[in-house]
Amino acid sequence: MAHDPNHPATASHHDAATATPLVPSTQVSATLLQQCSSLLSEIDELQTLLKGSLRNPQLVEVRQFRSNVNSELKMLQKLEQRMQNNIPASADQTDPELEKRLLHAMRSSNLPFYQAVWNIAKTSCSGLVALGKRFYWEGEVKSCETTRDAGKRKNGSGGWEKQPNKDKRKSVFVDIVAGDGEEWVKVSTISESRLLFDMAKKGWERDSDDDCLSDEVEEPVKRTILRNFDGEDDENDDDDEPELIKLARDLRKAADGTRVRYRHPRLRIILPKIMEGDVPEIDDILKEMRSYGIKVECQGGLSNVSATNLAHLLPQPFKNFTPTLNVDCTLLLAMVSDLSHVKDMPPSPSFHRAIIRQIEVEKEKPLLPTELWAAMGDRELLSTEEAATRMREIVDTIGTKTEQTRMKIMMGHAPYDQLDRESLIQKFAEMSDYPVPKDWKIPLKIVEAQSVIDAAKAQGKLPSVAEKVAEGLSDINHSVFMYGWATGMTTISSNRTIDKQIEMTIENSRQGDDNSEGPFVWICDTARSLVGKDKDRQ
Repeated sequence: MAHDPNHPATASHHDAATATPLVPSTQVSATLLQQCSSLLSEIDELQTLLKGSLRNPQLVEVRQFRSNVNSELKMLQKLEQRMQNNIPASADQTDPELEKRLLHAMRSSNLPFYQAVWNIAKTSCSGLVALGKRFYWEGEVKSCETTRDAGKRKNGSGGWEKQPNKDKRKSVFVDIVAGDGEEWVKVSTISESRLLFDMAKKGWERDSDDDCLSDEVEEPVKRTILRNFDGEDDENDDDDEPELIKLARDLRKAADGTRVRYRHPRLRIILPKIMEGDVPEIDDILKEMRSYGIKVECQGGLSNVSATNLAHLLPQPFKNFTPTLNVDCTLLLAMVSDLSHVKDMPPSPSFHRAIIRQIEVEKEKPLLPTELWAAMGDRELLSTEEAATRMREIVDTIGTKTEQTRMKIMMGHAPYDQLDRESLIQKFAEMSDYPVPKDWKIPLKIVEAQSVIDAAKAQGKLPSVAEKVAEGLSDINHSVFMYGWATGMTTISSNRTIDKQIEMTIENSRQGDDNSEGPFVWICDTARSLVGKDKDRQ
């Protein structure tokens, strides 16, 4: 198996190969094989957890990382076979050169690097998005694209396609994307000796700058700087910079070109083989890395706690929800649709293709038990007058009797308007094949939105770009999304098109304002239509 000489794991193993006394290859092989199999088992455990917990497990990118570890296992197994073939009947017949080569190959394995990435993800990360993802800084990635869509663009059909001709030299590979996309973690297993060698090779030295004099300051201002005497006239020459400095700068450039929910990702570099405070030259490198706004963690500051439960790695999309949720019309309809409550609904020739597809998706992962009720939890629920009125018009016009009854219960309409919450939930549960959470906050509260929006504008609670955002919204969408923005409330919806439209408008109107943010919107990846009356289907 070929190894990348610039790979941090490979670089560090050159030090290990020379510093560690040789041990019999059988012992090294057995240890590595056991560790690699154990790592694969834990990754498989995470994938099983993802499949059992998420509507779409592929949203968490783990497959490529697992494939890399599996390839490492196969390489170790081949080395094991060669080692077994080198064990003769008599120890005197052992080929010492072959033994030496096999030991070197095993000690050059990338497994310790994969173990480091996995252990750091387990012990210091939550809300996993990817184990390994490349990000580019050629052109800014808008917040509407997020980490999942980075490096892609919209095609003519409104879907995403990979952008051609991406220059890998203008990219950085992030080892862990966590915090539901808001944190990037890079792991480097470079050793102190390798880092010092890299600095010496690139001509980087410590230098005390005594000439920083100011006309207004009597005493010289001394500062320690890193200087490359061979290439100080060419600031763009990456070949003259230590590996870790280039890594920090590339991470910053990629993060500055990416937004997740209107913000740039937080950056963290972890150096498990570097001890801070031991070598001044290395401390200078760490200081330079932190100057890019990156959190740098070294050996002494890492957690030694072993995580036995992987549940914290699951995406946590609801963690920042406000105590009250603003529910869009699209989800109001989904919550009363027969499609969301009837298990194994038989398809009918009169069904639209979209409804047939929703029935298929519902069989795989029921929307309410696996997503919507989890999103709402025990939070207060409200809807704007415009959204509630539109939902009522649609259900009254084309909804089935059961869909109309569910709407009346959920919204607290007559004849259910005198019932308390527990009674409403009991009535609603009688019309669903799924258990209804006892802490579900029904009936929904209906609010008047426009006066709240106007007051927020008058009080300066909305940025100037809000006017431009509002221009592109229909009356219903204006009431829903602008109300959520004006109140700082989480809006939940399945209207991804409008959400992306709002984000794009804000991104295109920044004009240097790096802090501009729009409404906090959570998008449910799948919608539910009403089944509708037979006459309406025809």
